[in-house]
Amino acid sequence: MKKWIAVLIAALLMLSFPGCGAKAGSQDAQPSQWGIMLETENVTPTGLTIVCHQSGGTGVFELTTGSFYVIQTLKNGNWTDVAYLPQEYDIAWTSEAWIIPAESTVTWDINWEWLYGELPAGEYRIGKTVTNFRGPGDYDSETVYARFTLS
Repeated sequence: MKKWIAVLIAALLMLSFPGCGAKAGSQDAQPSQWGIMLETENVTPTGLTIVCHQSGGTGVFELTTGSFYVIQTLKNGNWTDVAYLPQEYDIAWTSEAWIIPAESTVTWDINWEWLYGELPAGEYRIGKTVTNFRGPGDYDSETVYARFTLS
């Protein structure tokens, strides 16, 4: 029980202090430094399933992610964030910490219609921020990506 409380508190602190203690980094179609690799399945113009594989890696303690994700599109050889739909209120993400068990595979179903609408044909990638939690105030984060195509 203490472990879950510590993870929840850490997740809440990360949302309160988004730059504190985090290292920026990103991966695309190869395992991250913590052995995380993302793939996509069931791709439609309004959503997909993220398949997250964790195997090996270096310096791995407790890996978590949350509900936040970003979608980018490939334009002129550069990745650009897809614009959100106009919102009546500011966008807010829930603050749960989803644990990524060692040497396992987990999936998350994503429906972005409320946030991006129906995406047109093109090359895209979806990014999830993964946190390697060692203890209160002691963590690193990196964003891992999976590419997908809409035709």
